[in-house]
Amino acid sequence: MLPVLALFSGRVRRGFTLVELLVVIAIIGVLVGLLLPAVQAAREAARRSSCNNNLKQIGLALQNHEDAKKAFPSGGCGTQALNAGGGEQWGHSQWVALLPYMEYSEIYSQWNFKAPDEGWTGNRAIYSGTRIKVLKCPSSSLTDGGQGAVQPASQYFGIAGAVPRGGFTSTTGFSDQSGSWGQCSMRGMITSRDQKKLSDCSDGLSNTMVEGEISNLIYDANGQNGQDRRPGRNWGWPMGGLTGWGDDWAPQVNIVTIRYAPNAKVLGANGLTWPGWDDASGTNTPLASSHTGGVQILMADGSSRFLTESIDMQILTYMAVRDDGQTILGM
Repeated sequence: MLPVLALFSGRVRRGFTLVELLVVIAIIGVLVGLLLPAVQAAREAARRSSCNNNLKQIGLALQNHEDAKKAFPSGGCGTQALNAGGGEQWGHSQWVALLPYMEYSEIYSQWNFKAPDEGWTGNRAIYSGTRIKVLKCPSSSLTDGGQGAVQPASQYFGIAGAVPRGGFTSTTGFSDQSGSWGQCSMRGMITSRDQKKLSDCSDGLSNTMVEGEISNLIYDANGQNGQDRRPGRNWGWPMGGLTGWGDDWAPQVNIVTIRYAPNAKVLGANGLTWPGWDDASGTNTPLASSHTGGVQILMADGSSRFLTESIDMQILTYMAVRDDGQTILGM
């Protein structure tokens, strides 16, 4: 009989060589590199879907407000006059009017619409620290607001109208302060002044925007030096426009007048900064997002859409104005 050792003499135990190990690691790295973009794309698709759902929830709140009040909310002065005691005071945004329709009835029930001095600070003890979840796009990397922000800022803004162009040439309800404050329109469905009824939207609810997102930085012409240019980014979601100004002009805070294309690289252009109030930003900040190729918008009928950044500006103008009488083609 052969020795036991002889029986195993032909079997040599060996592990992976260094070369084999490196090959396996390289293959894993390649696979991860191939899968990572797909995973990131899937995550962004989920975030974009969530952003779209935010706008649908806002649309439902707007429709419920319209059912109860027979009009959409004002984007500036809320439901009661704020300057009954004389002088100018800041109003309340559409988000304040929509609180009871977004599951924040407790805050709304305590709200003083005639708070002395600046109403947006007079009610701060009621809403301080409240973050309305549907007002933040999950794809956004923007903070709540700038340094010293008094309240989380929204990332969705009412559409007050648009700068006249193309077939829309009317200057009714329009103020041009392009060298300073910007160009302000009152021809949309969410304006600084009165509450717009559905009947005011003669162009059709499915053709007219009411909300759009500004959830990303605005960049200069070279795509550099990104800055947060959201109107009122340091003042937060409760703040509306300033009372006592002309009917066709009031500083716009939680609403915007369309002047530039979505994701336009226009940092430093007119209408993006109020003179002396850099923390306020301007009336004409373009819609902007982290979504590739465009932004999410809400229509007056409650439907949401993805608006491509290559959209023709004439079509975009018609979509922002409720009563221009223009036919929108190519949508």
